[in-house]
Amino acid sequence: MNHILLSRLQHLTRFRLWLISVFLATVLTESVVALMDLLLKGQISFDYLLTGLVASLIAASLICAMIIFFLDHLAGLKDDNTQLNTIVSAIPVPLALFDEERNIQILNPEFTKIFGYEIQDIPNISEWRLRAFPDPAYRLKVGEEWQRHLDNNDLEFQPMEIEVRCKNGLNKHVIASATRIGRADRQLQLVLLYDISKRIAAMNALAESRSLLQLVIETIPMRVFWKDPQSRYLGCNSQFARDCGLTEAEDIIGKVDSELSWRDQAESYRADDRLVMQLNLPKLAYEEPQTTPDGGEILLRTSKAPLRNSLGETVGVLGVYDDITELKKIENELWLTKTMVDKSRTAFFCLDPQGMVTYVNDYACQTLGYSREELIGMKPWEFDPDLSACAWSTIWERLRANKVVNHESRHRRKDGTIFPVDLTCHYIAHNGSALSFTFAQDISERKRLDTEFRIAATAFESQEGMMIADAATVILKVNKSFTEITGYASEEAIGQKTNLLNSGMHDALFFAEMWKSIDSKGGWQGEIWNRRKNGNIFPEWLTISAVKGADGAITHYVGAMMDITARKAIEQHVHHLAHHDALTDLPNRILLMDRLHQAIAQARREQSMLALLYLDLDKFKPVNDSFGHDIGDLLLKEVAIRLQACVKRESDTVSRLGGDEFVVLLAQLDESAATAVAENILESLKQPFLIQQHRLDISSSVGIALYPTDGLDANTLMKNADNAMYQAKCAGRGCYSLYTSDNKTAC
Repeated sequence: MNHILLSRLQHLTRFRLWLISVFLATVLTESVVALMDLLLKGQISFDYLLTGLVASLIAASLICAMIIFFLDHLAGLKDDNTQLNTIVSAIPVPLALFDEERNIQILNPEFTKIFGYEIQDIPNISEWRLRAFPDPAYRLKVGEEWQRHLDNNDLEFQPMEIEVRCKNGLNKHVIASATRIGRADRQLQLVLLYDISKRIAAMNALAESRSLLQLVIETIPMRVFWKDPQSRYLGCNSQFARDCGLTEAEDIIGKVDSELSWRDQAESYRADDRLVMQLNLPKLAYEEPQTTPDGGEILLRTSKAPLRNSLGETVGVLGVYDDITELKKIENELWLTKTMVDKSRTAFFCLDPQGMVTYVNDYACQTLGYSREELIGMKPWEFDPDLSACAWSTIWERLRANKVVNHESRHRRKDGTIFPVDLTCHYIAHNGSALSFTFAQDISERKRLDTEFRIAATAFESQEGMMIADAATVILKVNKSFTEITGYASEEAIGQKTNLLNSGMHDALFFAEMWKSIDSKGGWQGEIWNRRKNGNIFPEWLTISAVKGADGAITHYVGAMMDITARKAIEQHVHHLAHHDALTDLPNRILLMDRLHQAIAQARREQSMLALLYLDLDKFKPVNDSFGHDIGDLLLKEVAIRLQACVKRESDTVSRLGGDEFVVLLAQLDESAATAVAENILESLKQPFLIQQHRLDISSSVGIALYPTDGLDANTLMKNADNAMYQAKCAGRGCYSLYTSDNKTAC
């Protein structure tokens, strides 16, 4: 009632308020004066009435002035309260206010946003503590600590770091601060809670990262150190500290190389440091000497790199090294033996009892065309076509019995060419290990005449087109199949260059790569387009092998060709069937997803948009039910034609997923362009279809998903476009719907 009266008084003008006050005062005063005059004198005199009127006017004016002052003050307090509530709501820090009865009076929106609690969830401090600190021991600890902070009246409340359980069950780390406000008779307590969860998580991650880094540095089996721009040591691992003669890694901090045992090499080390920092480039795997604390000298393999801060600025140098002194001694002892074996003009192999190659010399690598790394670990039957894996155990027993075995075999190079070899195998047992040292002598020259005979016989007996050319690629001989394939008779081809069949469809780079492979690997094979004598261009499978003489130089080229026109046609037809819908000949789901992946990748690179339209025909099932599937299939073909007419750009794709579902991929289009295409499709499909004298009326529902707003990958976009299509159906069909995360339909 009081609030209603004050509200009505605040809406009155000052003049009206004064009039009301004068009226009420006059009526009351004149009534009292008249009654008193009548009681005392028995009559009512005009003088008393006039005096009462003047007194009532004065009293009414004073009272009115007091009321106006009170109302103005009350309006100011109301404005202040409104501003205060606005400020509290806008403060980006969780805030709570509770009274002396420990009832919570205010929770600002940020409090609810961060912790999830509303004032009905935690009406008082007791309820807040039960929810925020579910663990009884922790709740008691927080309560006692909080009270100690409040009881310290001489000092301001010191912020506390506490862990709060949110309404959703997650925990957050906060800094809590409290302040007493209000009158002495009504004490309120204002609490601020600063969310520091992200900062705590970052600090924990940083500490874990640093601990892991230190563990890695201490674990790696190398010496690690780092210096500042003046080449003063900033740190190292324990192995480096031991090399310095120091007990702990911390003892190295602040020292320079001239203060350590390798002072004689200090200037050289410092020069390397300066070079790495000035060029801002690493210096890797170089060898250098180092003096040890006992006065000896060791050899190091060192690498140094610029040490950069988070801004990419060079702030020092990072170095690692390993002691390779003993390794160098062994290397020097083995060098002479290895050199003699490697320079031999006979291929040399070392095999273990399982037949694995453990060592080969340079000549073996050259003759087989493999690198040493590739040959080591191989088995002889991998490059000897005349040897089988199951026969190795018998050969090994024969070696153990006879100690030396000699026989002829063949070796296969990496490029597939095979050459004859004479093998001498020795068995050696030493320190409990058994090995076979095998020498392989290339006897290609001895077999040259036989090889030429096999080449000629193969060329003329093969049903493939065969061509033999000399080292200058001049054709020397062709077979009958060559003539049947190309149309060139033997006398027309002999004497011509091998580019006689060049179709012009391959550039110079193609042939350069082909001849590079032939020269380096001894052969090439692949698909190529050639031209027949009549000018027709046809695909063929071509294999070219280089024939080398005793000196390893190429003397001839042997080409084998096979017309693959029919096979290519079949492959193209199969490929088309695999990627297109059998009914409409539109791209199917496989081809659509491939193009969608490519379109997303392009949009990601160019930071552009794309749209995916998911269509489902409305009223298609009644067509099938009423007119049969044949009519339905013809209708689907006509729908496909109309959809293709609605999409003009070659970069866009119209696809049929199956049934009456179609998908349109629109590359590099924004929302407005996508909706325009959707409207065009809807309008096109609303037009009647005339199928075998049947007038068919259908419509469609279209769902639209946009990249990147509605999905960053193909599956997500397809799913969201499908969901949007169902929203269009729910909206009444015959319309389109843009995908939204809250599943609202926009038609």
